[in-house]
Amino acid sequence: MASELGEIRSFLGDLSPFDRLDADCIAAIARRVTVRYFRAGDTILEAGTHNDQLFIVRSGSVELRLAGEELTMRLGKSGSFAFPSLLRGGEVRNTTTALEDTLVYCLPGEEFHRLRSECDAVRDYFNESETERIRSAVRDLRLKRPSTLQHATIEQLLVHKQPVSCTPDFSIADAATLMSERDVSTLAICEDGRLVGIFTDKDLRKRVVAARTDFDRPIREVMTAAPRTLPRHATAAEAMALMAAGGFRHIPVLGSAGELVAILSATDILAYLGDSAIDTGMLVAKAAGPQALVAAARQIPEGFARMDAGGFHAEHTMRFTSALGEAVHRRAAELAEAKLGPPPVPYALLVFGSLARGEQLVGSDQDNGIVMDDRVEESGREYFAALGERISDLLDECGFVYCKGGIMAKNAEQRLTRSEWSERYGRWIANPDEDRILRATIYFDMRAVHGDAAMAQALREDVVEKSRGSGLFLSFLARDAQRSKVPLGFFRNLVLEKSEDGQKVFDAKAQAILPVIDIARTFALAEGLAAVGTIERLEALAAAGRMARGDADSLKDAFLLVSELRIAHQAAQVRAGTAPDNAIAPAALSPLERDYLKDAFSVISGGLDSLKRNLAGGIA
Repeated sequence: MASELGEIRSFLGDLSPFDRLDADCIAAIARRVTVRYFRAGDTILEAGTHNDQLFIVRSGSVELRLAGEELTMRLGKSGSFAFPSLLRGGEVRNTTTALEDTLVYCLPGEEFHRLRSECDAVRDYFNESETERIRSAVRDLRLKRPSTLQHATIEQLLVHKQPVSCTPDFSIADAATLMSERDVSTLAICEDGRLVGIFTDKDLRKRVVAARTDFDRPIREVMTAAPRTLPRHATAAEAMALMAAGGFRHIPVLGSAGELVAILSATDILAYLGDSAIDTGMLVAKAAGPQALVAAARQIPEGFARMDAGGFHAEHTMRFTSALGEAVHRRAAELAEAKLGPPPVPYALLVFGSLARGEQLVGSDQDNGIVMDDRVEESGREYFAALGERISDLLDECGFVYCKGGIMAKNAEQRLTRSEWSERYGRWIANPDEDRILRATIYFDMRAVHGDAAMAQALREDVVEKSRGSGLFLSFLARDAQRSKVPLGFFRNLVLEKSEDGQKVFDAKAQAILPVIDIARTFALAEGLAAVGTIERLEALAAAGRMARGDADSLKDAFLLVSELRIAHQAAQVRAGTAPDNAIAPAALSPLERDYLKDAFSVISGGLDSLKRNLAGGIA
């Protein structure tokens, strides 16, 4: 008996989430465990019955079928099952059968519920919802790193100067004069000591100048009324999340009595973080020549590693790294124009792929092109050929290496007029084939970073509209997405490859990130949604009722979980002075992190199956 208890203790001590409990707790659990043996073909649990135990596979394997029919999953050694029935009061929905001779450890339901009530790790692990499990994993990963943003309060960020304000009856002209005299970009509008609105430089451009509003009208007519606010004790992370969600850069900060104490800007947050994204961005914007730009751009990987060390969440790191990449592309175009002279017709510098989506990390190659006004003449095309070559060559020096597929403005097929681009997209959409779609997918994540943004936006809208109406094109996109090989076996084991140094790894980008991108892109194009970023697309699909909110959240959390791991992996490589890659070794992760990864892969695999059923005609 003692040897059997020792065996159970040893097994549980290496098994998530019990490995996070102390030795005495594990010993107490082991004493409550009973051991059961099932022959191949035996029914362990039957749908429709009542269950009061947690089952853990010690050896052998089992199969779960919903209502005894549809295959839900197969589990091997260390797999846990029947906990969803415990969470909903004992109702069993899956029939569980032994696929081979199987030994099972059984923990009484009351012990299971006691552990969940007393231990966060156990409660988070045994969530019925994969979404909640993955969300717990993302939270755990973020808590492991010291988070400057998460713990800094707004009060620590504020530059202590009184906010500039006026009353709602001020004229627009007087308000603009006050902003100019006090050198502020945001004006607080207060009445009887209470904040009632804000007025920014952006409001002045859009609501006054562009709308040709009479400057003598009162500011109350053009201000942003009832703006979102935060208390001074809120964290920097809360401020950044509010800015990201609302798409604005200034937040009024209130004291304990509701009085206005300051206006926090995005610049205040970045300045607090020290020499990270903002300093590099300033160097890029002010680069006087190519060598200065190269020197500034070469600081991006170091800044990326500092963002990871500073506790930036994955979505912030991707967005800020992308913003720096965009700034380098823009400055490269400006310096090229300075050398060649002004462009003969309006144009825009386009970026594709991760930079267009705002999801770029370090070590990315360049994917760009030029869209020209239709009135361009042959001499003008020669100008843009020289411009494209200068931009691509300078970007390569800056660390955005030449695209192996030739998607660069220096190549003639990447320099087209507005009509020529439209015709090119039209051919891809109207006459898809496997090879054409394989090469063209990246082009459907597109954005302008310099030049005539309106021309690029019109092209984007045209592409989205054409895509929505083409079932054949969408089916090819959906089938192309099935090329991704999610590294999860039938028994929830990780299916890995060997790296050059002999480690067993998976490709975080190809096997996890890209499948989610493909799912979000294809469904968004099918619905005619203009969003470009992956999380934006998932949110837009859920908001429009085109994807179940739970499915969208699960995919988003899976995307963020793998992104957190990928960013931490690449940041460690940057700090070690090695070239960043996407090959993550699960052996370097904790057992719990590996289990969460399996949840993420399961969600991604389910998303690909949904894409196949709904848009690929069930064809892989």
